[in-house]
Amino acid sequence: MKNLGFLKNNNPPCDLSLLPRCMAKAKSSGKRCGNPAMRGKRVCWIHGGKSTGPRTEEGLLRSKSANLKHGKYTKDILENRKKLNSLIRGYRKFLSEIE
Repeated sequence: MKNLGFLKNNNPPCDLSLLPRCMAKAKSSGKRCGNPAMRGKRVCWIHGGKSTGPRTEEGLLRSKSANLKHGKYTKDILENRKKLNSLIRGYRKFLSEIE
């Protein structure tokens, strides 16, 4: 291995050609990316290797049950929506009877 000089934070130099490569493929050509993959990941930083996924409100690392949700389809919201729709239907019926 040839001497590649000093790296930041006193990390030892290494030959980048020996590192595992990014597994992302281009849609147009079908060729692999070729950038070095991040440590412990299959893809490079460009293709999402730095992503840690959604976090909980407490800042803990992600888990399947801790993904953040938008709340659009919770039971409370659906109940409120049904009540509101029934009120609107009642008002429309009342207005049509007045006319």
